[in-house]
Amino acid sequence: MRCIAHRGFAAVAPENTIGAVRAAADRADAVEFDVRRCGTGELVVVHDETIDRVTDGTGTVAALSLAALADRSVHGTGEGIPTLAAMLAVVPPTVEVHIELKERGLAADVLAILDRADLPNRVVVTSFLAGELRTIRERDSNQPIGLLASHRLETPVTTAIELDCAVLGANRVRCLATGIVSRATAVDLEVHAWTVERAATARLLERRGVDYVSADRPLDV
Repeated sequence: MRCIAHRGFAAVAPENTIGAVRAAADRADAVEFDVRRCGTGELVVVHDETIDRVTDGTGTVAALSLAALADRSVHGTGEGIPTLAAMLAVVPPTVEVHIELKERGLAADVLAILDRADLPNRVVVTSFLAGELRTIRERDSNQPIGLLASHRLETPVTTAIELDCAVLGANRVRCLATGIVSRATAVDLEVHAWTVERAATARLLERRGVDYVSADRPLDV
């Protein structure tokens, strides 16, 4: 069973920061972080639409400049909100990178940044937004993509296949309570389950056929 450090193990580190991802890389098979576009156009790593919850500032990411975001302190650490390029630069080459696209219109720029970074790592671009994944696939037939299945998506496996995904992500409860895992593995989709809090749950998911669990803290599986 492989473990994804969700936002850099957000329960034990300042989420989506360079420090968190660096630390998590020693304890996980993959690191996951979220991407949005800021007011001056750069792609930055932050989960929410606003910076109110995670920093000492306020406002929407889309309205704030890169300089303003870099000047804020994430959870009192003194670290600002990083760019996607800066985050990619600190991930060790042996650790997978999972990038979640949080809004529309990011796909082309993410591909350009990945191309410039030229990482040896396996990189998976994920999203709940099928349109963003479709754009990735149209522009790059080789880039691994993963569909994150919201509770409203009734045909996640079919949709993932139509998008030519390598990965299907789903809530841990859905993975345990429905046939989504068996249907996905039958068509060679890699299955990721979120967010797992206990090692016992991770072991149960592994027995069901889940390949990766996403966690907010290290799990001793």
